[in-house]
Amino acid sequence: MALEALVTALACLSTTSPTVTEHHVPIIMRNSIEPFRVDNTTGNCPVGALGGLMTRIEYMTDQLKLLKADLMQLQELITEYKNEAPIAPIESRIYQPLESFAMTSVSEVNEMPPNCLDQKHGQVRIQIETAGEPFYVNCDQKVRNGGWLVIAYRYDGSEDFNRDWHAYKSGFGALNAEFFIGLDKLHRLTIRGDYELLIIMRSKTGEERFALYDLFSIGSENEKYLLNVLGAYRGDAGDSLRYHAGKKFTTFDQDNDDNGQNCARTHAGAWWYGRECFESNLFGTFQFKYGQEIGYFKGILWKTFVPGPTGSLRYVRMLIRPKPK
Repeated sequence: MALEALVTALACLSTTSPTVTEHHVPIIMRNSIEPFRVDNTTGNCPVGALGGLMTRIEYMTDQLKLLKADLMQLQELITEYKNEAPIAPIESRIYQPLESFAMTSVSEVNEMPPNCLDQKHGQVRIQIETAGEPFYVNCDQKVRNGGWLVIAYRYDGSEDFNRDWHAYKSGFGALNAEFFIGLDKLHRLTIRGDYELLIIMRSKTGEERFALYDLFSIGSENEKYLLNVLGAYRGDAGDSLRYHAGKKFTTFDQDNDDNGQNCARTHAGAWWYGRECFESNLFGTFQFKYGQEIGYFKGILWKTFVPGPTGSLRYVRMLIRPKPK
């Protein structure tokens, strides 16, 4: 009925005559305008038709406001990264040729930090072990007193997180876009001292919450990168990672959960799944704002914030730093 009113109003407003008659409207619509027929002596457009037009305009105005908010958020991201040089995808930088290090002086290698403490905000080259290969990470010195190293970032759905075991082992994506640092690097980082984990998340309405764990560590590949240490929680998102403590990592091509089926296949994303699959899954399917709503617990979910079965978080950052002494 709203469409019929809109067509009738447009027909009315586009004619040179002040009234709408049957020859102004297509034959297929003549049976539809009967409720809006105007007395030819009044010289006015149908009130119902104009009302339908105004309703449509108000709806389009609301959508433009939402789009403007998205553009402002995108502008903030552009401003944040405009001074940073593009970085090649993580998977292309995992194993650099030995000759690339031949030109690096010993003093330069020794000066490389092992984490983001006391470093600049943005991309920093670190070296975890003395004999290990250096690599770039994103450091955040603005959130909660700084020192954070970003290990995962999701905000626009540009990166597919439903990947195989090798991809999650090595890492994927670009540091100035959506990415995951890789389970191997994450293991190497978190076994060298006490690390804490910060998760920042936003719902599709823009509400932001956080979860902070004062200890975080994962095992080696031989241990299936199990989430072997998860400390005390504080925050306002709720403790939806606790269930996953002690669980091994599962991808669609390597099933390490205790469920009868492969939870990564069932929920379209890798994670530390258990017998009941999950209470959180930050590597699920991204929900585009104007796309069809995701169902069947396949979105980016956090049980105590966005529980599913439909919907998804629209922003997630996972960060780690050495625990303050």
